[in-house]
Amino acid sequence: MKKSILIAICITIIAVLWVISGSFTKESVAPEATLPSEQLSGTDIPSVQIQLMSAETLNDTISVTGRSQAARQVFIAAETAGQISTLAVNKGDNVRKGDLLAKLHIKDRAARVTEAQELIKQRQIQYEAAKKLSEKGFSSDVRVAESRAALEGAKASLKQAQVELGNTVIRAPFNGVINNIMVEVGDYVTHGTELVDLIDLNPIEITGFLTEKQLVKVQEGSMANITFLDGRDITGTVSFIASAAGPQTRTFAFEVTAANDDMAIKEGLTATVSIPTKKVSAFKISPSILSLTDDGTVGVKIVSDEGIVRFVPIRLLKDTKEFLWVTGLPKTIRLITVGQEFVITGQQVNPVKEGHNSP
Repeated sequence: MKKSILIAICITIIAVLWVISGSFTKESVAPEATLPSEQLSGTDIPSVQIQLMSAETLNDTISVTGRSQAARQVFIAAETAGQISTLAVNKGDNVRKGDLLAKLHIKDRAARVTEAQELIKQRQIQYEAAKKLSEKGFSSDVRVAESRAALEGAKASLKQAQVELGNTVIRAPFNGVINNIMVEVGDYVTHGTELVDLIDLNPIEITGFLTEKQLVKVQEGSMANITFLDGRDITGTVSFIASAAGPQTRTFAFEVTAANDDMAIKEGLTATVSIPTKKVSAFKISPSILSLTDDGTVGVKIVSDEGIVRFVPIRLLKDTKEFLWVTGLPKTIRLITVGQEFVITGQQVNPVKEGHNSP
């Protein structure tokens, strides 16, 4: 047999075998490829744990960092010249209005008061005599006027002498704390010499700054909660809001005034000022369930009534160590609490209930 005939026969046999094997293959896989989706096993739909939650009412707050400062600070100065004879206070002392702070040597000031008092008596007699003589026609009206002027001058001299004597005693003008003493006993001072630094810590003031967005939410008279670094909490009232922003920071200064009867709160302490602004619907959630989109949006994943995963952006209202208060969600949600990191938006899931409204 010729070689060309053998080659043709081999090619024919190979082709027939290839056709036959292809037919069998198609018949074996066709049923699997055409299975309807509803016949797929339920294990192909992932399960997630959800929590049924309803919105709660929360006071929205503005929180800023502030610093405590005295309501008043006065450098009490000498109002007359003299030598310090007594210092009645020490640094850190609490004083009441009218308490003695210091004394100057009186020297001849008491004598000047006595002299002025005697001069008034003399001028009074002279004036009475001139007035009687004038009534009888023996003295002119000019003489009476001169006597009256001399009497008034003597009274003015007495008043001046009494003020000079009174200025040798320095008293507290208000309740406060002695922050510093600038003189010692024996020092000679003149009019205007600073003696004592007195600060008023009751009420205490907390100062801070508001941004433009925060400014429109705060009003004078609003209540505020102040928390210090040592954990102390007090309440106060917004007593001042600046009408103009700072030229560099573009923020507005504000003050909160709070009672400090025991003066335990000192000046210069750092504090967090929280000012409630309005009531909002909010959810208390755990930080661990937050999700982040590719563009950096923070939110949570919920499950719709149809079992579809949805991503909802949130806005943070309040942050604590245990949980977050957030808003921006519907009034009721089915929040994914376990498994949210393994599912994507739009995916069908099998929700398993966990509980209701507990973070």
